[in-house]
Amino acid sequence: MANTFGNIVSSYGLKSNGMNAIDVIAGVPVRVWNYQGNATVYVYAGSKENASVVAAKMKDAAKSAGIKAPKVSRDTITFGFKSTRYAVDHYQKIRELITANASSLTFDQCPYCFMGSCDVAGMFQGVSARRMHRQCFLGKRNIDMDMVNNSEGNYLTGIICALIAGAVMVAIDAAMIIGSDEYYPFLFLILPLLIAGAFRLGRGPYGAKGTLCHVVISLLSMFSFFYILGTYKASIMYHVTMAEAAEYFGDIIAIIIDPSFIKIVGEFAVLFVIGLVIAIFANPTRKSQGRKAVRQNDVFITPLSSVNTGFSGDDTYHAYGTQNASGGYDTSYGTRNTYGSQSTYETQNTYGSQNTYGSQNTYGSQNTYGSQNTYGSQNTYGDQNSYTGQNIYGAQNSNVDQAAQNNGGDWKEVYGQHPDNNNNNSGY
Repeated sequence: MANTFGNIVSSYGLKSNGMNAIDVIAGVPVRVWNYQGNATVYVYAGSKENASVVAAKMKDAAKSAGIKAPKVSRDTITFGFKSTRYAVDHYQKIRELITANASSLTFDQCPYCFMGSCDVAGMFQGVSARRMHRQCFLGKRNIDMDMVNNSEGNYLTGIICALIAGAVMVAIDAAMIIGSDEYYPFLFLILPLLIAGAFRLGRGPYGAKGTLCHVVISLLSMFSFFYILGTYKASIMYHVTMAEAAEYFGDIIAIIIDPSFIKIVGEFAVLFVIGLVIAIFANPTRKSQGRKAVRQNDVFITPLSSVNTGFSGDDTYHAYGTQNASGGYDTSYGTRNTYGSQSTYETQNTYGSQNTYGSQNTYGSQNTYGSQNTYGSQNTYGDQNSYTGQNIYGAQNSNVDQAAQNNGGDWKEVYGQHPDNNNNNSGY
């Protein structure tokens, strides 16, 4: 079967992760979605009203071009394809339609900070191609990565969602068996997987504790299912209602561990155990899975113009495990962290000795703490610091030099120990 999505991606050189691809057409970000090899094109229009107006303008042109008329889904315009055979050619006609209406589709507002002057296109929340700021994307990405590595999350909402998923599945299984003596074995296989997925859906944290939570809930859910069946059997044996039988916990447990009962539910138990093992190894709460989920949108970052933004994808990763001079770890936010010029935070952050806030941290002039600190004039804290007390800061200020003379003239040692200069790395 022809793969419409794959043909469009390869023909136009789009950035893709297999499920989605991104295109930038006359400054307009476009998402191409893959559904079983078929492709659907999505263009964010900013609002439902604007999407309706622009789609209405496009309909006649689409008809004349021989392609499907665009549809509106909330604040987004969508395009489909009549056939896979001509999909690549038809996509070009869709691109021409978007180009002709680009002025009405250029919604220049970053979804992270809600400001304009965006410099890249990217995938917002994995479902919408949007204009955004590279630094906003990078900041949110690194926050999410920190949450994964620090096992941050919401246990309460994660557990609630997992309990709901377990209760629904148990109720369905029990109702089918009690009501009609029928059951579907695969339901017991997927029970632990659904509970694990529901735990993450509820923002449950990654890591071993998160895994323990959904495994325990899975075991409790399966025990609840056995208890319901035991209660049903007891109600038949003693000619009482299930509500009355459920109160006799000891008797129900005796029924559950009886060999005849185990023989009946043995198949359910085996399938459940298999599903639990799969849920543990294909674990949605594993940190590696979390990091993969955070990184999945890196591939889509695309400059809105031909100007190189300096983004390569690699500079969105935290540099975990790189030890710095303070004995801590360097977690620099990108090799080239640019705000219109080359500005690198924590490239070499050494406490007490060589305390540098950016190897080349420029806001209109060269601003380096610890070497040559210039705010329109020569403001020196060390390298050109006179040993006779001529420390220029708009006036004579010889605190550092006098202390340096008292310590053998070693200004670097004095600067690192000076109460005004310690912990100068806060905020970076």
